[in-house]
Amino acid sequence: MKNGGKNLKKTGYESEKSVTFLAEKIIENALNLRATDVHIEPREDHTLVRFRIHGTLQDFEKLPPIYSKKLAKHFKSLGELDFGEKIFSQTAKIKHGKANIRISVSPTFLGEKITLRVMSAKHKVRSLEEIGLWGDNLRRVRQAIHQPSGILITIGAGKNNTNFAILNEIISISSEKNIVTVEKHIEKGISKINQTEVKPRIGLDYPQATKAALSQNPDVILIDDLRDKKTAELAFDASSRGKFVIISLPVQKTSEAIPYLEFLGVPSFMIATNVLAIISQKLIRTVSPQAVVFQKINKTESKVLLNEFKISASHLNNLEKSAKKYFEGKKLRTNQDLIVEIPVIDEKFAKTAFIGLTGIFEVVSFLDGKFGRELKNLVSLKSNSAEIEDFLEDFDFSTLKIDGIVKALQGQTTIKEVIRQTGY
Repeated sequence: MKNGGKNLKKTGYESEKSVTFLAEKIIENALNLRATDVHIEPREDHTLVRFRIHGTLQDFEKLPPIYSKKLAKHFKSLGELDFGEKIFSQTAKIKHGKANIRISVSPTFLGEKITLRVMSAKHKVRSLEEIGLWGDNLRRVRQAIHQPSGILITIGAGKNNTNFAILNEIISISSEKNIVTVEKHIEKGISKINQTEVKPRIGLDYPQATKAALSQNPDVILIDDLRDKKTAELAFDASSRGKFVIISLPVQKTSEAIPYLEFLGVPSFMIATNVLAIISQKLIRTVSPQAVVFQKINKTESKVLLNEFKISASHLNNLEKSAKKYFEGKKLRTNQDLIVEIPVIDEKFAKTAFIGLTGIFEVVSFLDGKFGRELKNLVSLKSNSAEIEDFLEDFDFSTLKIDGIVKALQGQTTIKEVIRQTGY
């Protein structure tokens, strides 16, 4: 991995034979490289250390195979986990300097895999704009947030940041709201929010934790991973009784959210009546402004690009107007109905171009005029994923791809990065 990190074999562990020293160096390198996750994985002939940096998992170091066992024992000790447990996964939280780290130890065929989730203690909840929402998507989310009750659905990578940005917005509207959460792992302690972490091994699973949360008479409840029939029933019942409910679903496409709820036993009319909006997102890597150059493309290339991403001429013009308003007067690299320039990475900055992550979004609103009314009618008829996709396409809907293209034309990312995350 050629990313500026220190090679572990050169940090002294071979001479000191100290697992503690090695473990600390792994964490320090992860922090220095702004990695969000560390994976320590047993292999047949080595122990592989990998870092997730700006959303991309990269090989960092290969260690002798014996270190998978040694490091597993070390991190179990740090987290006060059961040394004898080899069947079920175990998790714990520790502090390393100013960083909070969640340790997960899971059994594999070759031994125990260690995953470290690295969270800065300085991490703050970002606003809706800061996570990447803008234009019509931002308007639709805010329209949903201002409803007194209903179900707001989030899906896709980065949904936890979105969930807390939504809660932060709700608090800014009214600090008197009683907000409770049911979370798989509490990664951020948030003031003015009552947070509950599920603990299945002691009987506090999602249904039980949700019941406990609802017993607090909340105005707003977040359920960060809805996967079972009972929890779905509780969520929709709460919405019907006047609660504002945010649920995260383990699906990857907007069109899959409604069929998934039906699979969990939620009646179609309940979905149509209660769901306010579906927020779907992916995370894309952002680039440093100095690393981007804009490359001219001809008319034919522009039309091919627009066709591939299903952007009509009228839609492109509307995006241009909206982007100029929301992005401080900046124009897209467009001319009427054509794209004239696309961002590419300057070869001089190829290794350091990517500097962070942002979200790309598509927001389906059940409150959005004619679109919302027809969507409710479609959902009430128990529509499948293909029918929902056809409906969205007929309405010239702003997809993840289109949001990504706009951000690329703003110089925040590249077309290649958008394609990498969304495909053609």
